[in-house]
Amino acid sequence: MKKSTFTRAAVGLLLMAVGSGQAAARPETDMGTIYFPNSGAPEAQEHFIRGVLALHNFWFEEAEEAFQKAQSVDPDFALAYWGEAMSYNHPLWSEQDMAAARKALQRLGKTRAERFAKAQTEREKAYLGAIETLYGQGDKLTRDKAYSKAMRRLSERFPDDDEAKVFYALSLLGTVRRGDQGFFRQVKSGALLAEIYKRHPDHPGVVHFIIHSYDDPEHAPLALEAAEVYAQVAPESPHALHMPSHIFIQHGMWDRVVLSNKEAYAASEKWVERKNLSLAKKDFHSLEWGQYGNLQRGQYEKARTKTEITRDVAEKTQDSRTVSYTGTMQARVIVESRQWEDMALPEVSTTKGTESSARAFRYRSTPNVLLAAGMSAAYTGNLSKAEEAASRLKILRDGNQEQGRDYQSRDLDVMYKELSAIVLFEQGKKEDALKLAGEAAAQEEAMDPPSGPPHPLKPSHELYGELLLAAGQYDEAKKQFEIALLRMPDRSLSLLGLGRAATHLGDVETATEAFTALQRNWANSDANNPDLAAVGGYKTSEDQ
Repeated sequence: MKKSTFTRAAVGLLLMAVGSGQAAARPETDMGTIYFPNSGAPEAQEHFIRGVLALHNFWFEEAEEAFQKAQSVDPDFALAYWGEAMSYNHPLWSEQDMAAARKALQRLGKTRAERFAKAQTEREKAYLGAIETLYGQGDKLTRDKAYSKAMRRLSERFPDDDEAKVFYALSLLGTVRRGDQGFFRQVKSGALLAEIYKRHPDHPGVVHFIIHSYDDPEHAPLALEAAEVYAQVAPESPHALHMPSHIFIQHGMWDRVVLSNKEAYAASEKWVERKNLSLAKKDFHSLEWGQYGNLQRGQYEKARTKTEITRDVAEKTQDSRTVSYTGTMQARVIVESRQWEDMALPEVSTTKGTESSARAFRYRSTPNVLLAAGMSAAYTGNLSKAEEAASRLKILRDGNQEQGRDYQSRDLDVMYKELSAIVLFEQGKKEDALKLAGEAAAQEEAMDPPSGPPHPLKPSHELYGELLLAAGQYDEAKKQFEIALLRMPDRSLSLLGLGRAATHLGDVETATEAFTALQRNWANSDANNPDLAAVGGYKTSEDQ
């Protein structure tokens, strides 16, 4: 039997300057610190620990490579195969490559019994048993729930194993699906992680998964400390640099949103260059989030530049995911800047996808482009084109409904109703338009609040408020903008609408608060921002 090796991944030391909020520089080849005892050969430890760190940072490509290197050094190292199989499961996206995972496990042993025989300790057998459950029988949600129970048992059986606790906390989040009611699993996960954080503040999985536990406007304050720390814990990982912006968005900290995602995208560029990967592997998710921060700051030209970066890569690589990012980012600039332009209407497809289609939907730009193109057409007088865009959104909605994608179909239904309401309003049918916009807002309110840039692309409460404002119904408009700001704090167009509605109502206090916040958002706005002068010239109650 191999001698057990205890390994400390001390690739860097987190040094927070007390009271200053500043962190000491850390080496770029650093993904955090963990303690994971195992029976692998000493020569395999560096690769194994890097693989686990990569898992905690959701850097699955790096994890796969590291675990395979550990296997090449120690072919009987059971946890190295466990780790590779873990790299094929992306828990928070309900995405999994079962074939690749099972193939990795079969390299350890053809049967479950053979694989268990390679594990040198009862604890390692428990890890193998959990991964066998994750890739066992049943649909993805059934297996996620069974895996979470297995990780709970493992963490209870080995109470000194913080890694088991961290993976158990993540497994709880892995059972959550969009539209689920209640917050028990998220709170339980966050509480488990908070206890470990007291002992290991530089553990990447701890601070990372705390952010995911509280990634909504109501609970985001509970994750602000983790957000401040995470990028310092794992500066090599693009995802670690990006993740704090999930919480910064919920606090309306737009400068921090832009900076976090700028650093994340730059780290991904270095990784692509170092590994000689396709340009399409760059972190366009972070580029998109950084663009959203620019838009909230009124920096529309910088936002357009980010679209062009993505468009250039899309043209060079013809990568479908990058093409989708380009479409969504272009659409977002148009909707947020309200600088309407003629856009071609994309064709629609409702082809049934595979198990990973839920995540693929996130990168499908067609609905976003249809909404932006339809809004542009409606607001520039081309109502027939706007109606055609709405019709295509309806086709997408119906197709997703037929295929059992309930949450996606509800999302699309909101967008269809939003665009249809705009068309009706522009046709002079204001009562019908407001009724439909109200239905869209009520429907979206029953859905999860956004954890990042909004989807639907145009928040429906904000749109409803804008139509009410245009119809002279200022009191109800004010209420809708207030709801919009509860779902997406400090969002600029919602602040603008709230300030205008409050001004019409003579509510000086609310108007002052809204326009003061907007002045902060737009402190470095483009000079051609059409609303900048009016907002900048607003007199506070003290000035009047």
